[in-house]
Amino acid sequence: MSSLNIKPIEYEQAKNFTNQDYQISLKIDGTLIYFIDGKLISPRCERTERFKHIAKILTDNNFNNCVGEMFVQGGNVFDVSKRENWNKAHFYIFDLIDNSKTFKERQEILKQKVKEINNPFIEELIIFDDFEQGYNYVKKYNQEGLCIRNENNWFKWKLLQNTKIEIVAHEIGKEKGTFILSNGNRVSGTSKELVTQVLGIKNRGNKAIAEISYPFITEAGHFFQPRITDIIEVEN
Repeated sequence: MSSLNIKPIEYEQAKNFTNQDYQISLKIDGTLIYFIDGKLISPRCERTERFKHIAKILTDNNFNNCVGEMFVQGGNVFDVSKRENWNKAHFYIFDLIDNSKTFKERQEILKQKVKEINNPFIEELIIFDDFEQGYNYVKKYNQEGLCIRNENNWFKWKLLQNTKIEIVAHEIGKEKGTFILSNGNRVSGTSKELVTQVLGIKNRGNKAIAEISYPFITEAGHFFQPRITDIIEVEN
């Protein structure tokens, strides 16, 4: 079972999308799950026993093979993995698995099937008229982001937080290595060029300040999926 081919895009790219050419829907922060022939399967292994209430609802209602995000309301991807939350999980279905039908046809069938089930654990896809409407919803309710999709393309935009923090060391790896930040967090070296830039700043005796984007901070105090967007040199 493979992951989906979803391309990340930035705000400037995403802001002009409307539903005339693309479906714009809410992106949920959870775990990717396929429902195939009565089984719930992640890209790594079967999860039917973990979320057996979801499997039972879909099976009892003869639901089509589909794919969606398993999530805990008010939580993030880590919360849905915790054993105490398994029976609280909701399934946010964003597509059917049926190559004989077009994207539009699948979405129409999906919408009808979810309404017929009418179960609070099976979430209806939240769709917006345009990116701005979706953006305002994500900001207001502190959601993860948006999916922008049509028959041929699939993009994701995430609402990220930003911070500036000093790089105190570089840990050598096979290629890019890892930067150690002043708060103890670690982030990928990103590229050989970026590593060279940071080491050059260090060699001049100055501070290398990383501008970092990330979705949220974990309970352990770590940046989740941090990404360096810029490096600033500050004289010591």
